[in-house]
Amino acid sequence: MEKKLLVTYKSITGFTKEYAEMIAEEISCTLINFKDVTVERMSTYDTVIFGGRMHAGTVDGLKKAKAFFSQSKASNLVLFTTGATPNDAKDLIDEMWSNNLSPFELQTIPHFYFQSGLRYEKMPFGDRLMMKVFSIMLKKKKDKNEYEKTFENAIASSYDISSKTYIKPLIDILNAEKQKA
Repeated sequence: MEKKLLVTYKSITGFTKEYAEMIAEEISCTLINFKDVTVERMSTYDTVIFGGRMHAGTVDGLKKAKAFFSQSKASNLVLFTTGATPNDAKDLIDEMWSNNLSPFELQTIPHFYFQSGLRYEKMPFGDRLMMKVFSIMLKKKKDKNEYEKTFENAIASSYDISSKTYIKPLIDILNAEKQKA
């Protein structure tokens, strides 16, 4: 019997939703916005894939998603997050995961980061303001390291570097999970 998979997401600027749609399309499973998910609904699936944006070092919606999962009858949880941080900023991404998952969860819950971009036009006012202040601070800084120079350029304007190739490791795990009977 094929395992039932649910992809659910919390998206503010659209990147996380787009990645969730790519994943659901690739593995032919159910896709539901997290605002429409209940513990009961989640319980009808074997595996839940939750995605949220990386925001100020946290995965948006993760705390509630983990609470729902722990109350549900679903047996597997897979996580992904999206953001403007470059994929090769591994230390920063690992630190973010360490701040969001316990050591046990880091070992037992598959988790993935997908670089996406920035959409200033869709950001809430507070987020736009925070990015503007950060941008001004970086511009004024004299001795920038390489990361700061790259980041300053990256937050200068809206951009989208999402790619279906980023989801491949997650898809591989899901395809293996889907085949377990």
